Amino acid sequence: MADQFDPLLMQIAQRSGSLDVMLDNIFSFLHRKTDFYVVGDLQSFKDKTATMGFPEGEAEKLLLRSYRKYPNKRMRPNPTPAAPKSTPNPAPKAASKAKPTTQQSAQTPSIPSTKTTTTTTTTTPSVKLNEKGEQIPVGNGGVTPHYYWTQTLYETTVYVKVPKNTTGKDMQVELRTNTVSLKLKAVGNSCSDLLKGEFPHAIKVDESLWSLDSETSTVVLTLDKAKRTWWSSVVVGDPQIDTSQVDSTMKIDEYDAETQAQIRKIMFDQKQQRAGLPTSDEMMGVGSEMEKLLQSVPPPPTK
Repeated sequence: MADQFDPLLMQIAQRSGSLDVMLDNIFSFLHRKTDFYVVGDLQSFKDKTATMGFPEGEAEKLLLRSYRKYPNKRMRPNPTPAAPKSTPNPAPKAASKAKPTTQQSAQTPSIPSTKTTTTTTTTTPSVKLNEKGEQIPVGNGGVTPHYYWTQTLYETTVYVKVPKNTTGKDMQVELRTNTVSLKLKAVGNSCSDLLKGEFPHAIKVDESLWSLDSETSTVVLTLDKAKRTWWSSVVVGDPQIDTSQVDSTMKIDEYDAETQAQIRKIMFDQKQQRAGLPTSDEMMGVGSEMEKLLQSVPPPPTK
């Protein structure tokens, strides 16, 4: 599995201090300890007598293929600008309670806010209804008396106001595949429900999280959808939005990894063709005699 080397690679990354130093160390290792930089005679590869190294330029193509194997990961845009960072807390597995953490994450959606000279407050979107009494989506989500929410095809984000000076220890958050429970501890051992109920669709518990933004006194739930679909509400029975009016336009980074890679490849190839330059397939020798030849050669041994 790809992650079996994560502990070792993480140690290398931490000791290197930066990605450029880490990559330099890796390529230094390849140069000193393997035949990655060895350029062999082309005829020896044609004769299948080569025992190490690569034909001229093939190591670079191998590097490019490895790089393009994985899609870019773009940071998701914030719902509104000028938002503070929040502290993410990994969601529990289906049968356990969520536990807060103190690590910060740039991927957690920020809370829209308006600042004054003394306090920071959360701005709640205004509500407009259609003829059926359903809310017209704001950020593809809606507003209830206790929270407001936004969504994409892949995730739903819920913003819940809590009293000032609330800490992660004051919260009890339980995310399950089909239900949510968000409670605030009161004096003694009693708790008050801030959000509780059944989701309209299942979520991926292990990929969902919650966070507490202490500056705006807001709990943020980021729910990873198990199925790509538009939710009409966060909890069954709460006010619904008109899903026919959601903005269904998708950005490249909202597609799955395989589709992203295909789209980027098409865009790159079109740009190359307009400039009269080789496409990605041509750069990597896909379909060429050299490619077929390389596939017949066993992996080169290390020194």
